[in-house]
Amino acid sequence: MSVHNKKNPKDPLLEALERAKKENAGEETDKFKKELEEARITLKETEEKLVQMTEIGRRAIADMENLKRRTEEDRSRMALFANIELIQSILPSLQNAHRAITHAPKDLPANLNEWVSGVTTIFSQIDQSLQRIGLTEIKALNETFDPRFHEAVMQDKGSKDKVIEVLEPGYMLGAHLVRPAKVKVGMGE
Repeated sequence: MSVHNKKNPKDPLLEALERAKKENAGEETDKFKKELEEARITLKETEEKLVQMTEIGRRAIADMENLKRRTEEDRSRMALFANIELIQSILPSLQNAHRAITHAPKDLPANLNEWVSGVTTIFSQIDQSLQRIGLTEIKALNETFDPRFHEAVMQDKGSKDKVIEVLEPGYMLGAHLVRPAKVKVGMGE
């Protein structure tokens, strides 16, 4: 048997080799631990960034929804005010047409009575169309005078601060004033 083939546990070279393996393994373990800690830190930073980005995304979505809602509200408001302007521009003509029909002579020939009846029907249809879009007449007669809805153009004997006559009707479109009612108000005499 050769001496080289036998393992001698007390052989200083073998012991040095074993120590080197253990030390190297310790360095590898330390290196692995360091890399693992760096990976944990990177993961934590990435998770924090993900939370931040998720919050930024949520806020962006909320901002977009708010912008969409405000845009729709603005569009609706613009349509409402355009309708109010249109109604304000046609009300005087419509009122004059109603006055003309009211003052039509009663003793007209039959063919003209039919014509007046047809014109009356046309104006009734216009009134119904305006009501369908939300136009309502302001109640004024016998109501307490309210400067938000009534324009006092005359005063006369009657219950104090009560509307005693409507000279020209006022109108609302939904909750918006189109035109105040022109009224005669009682002075309390």
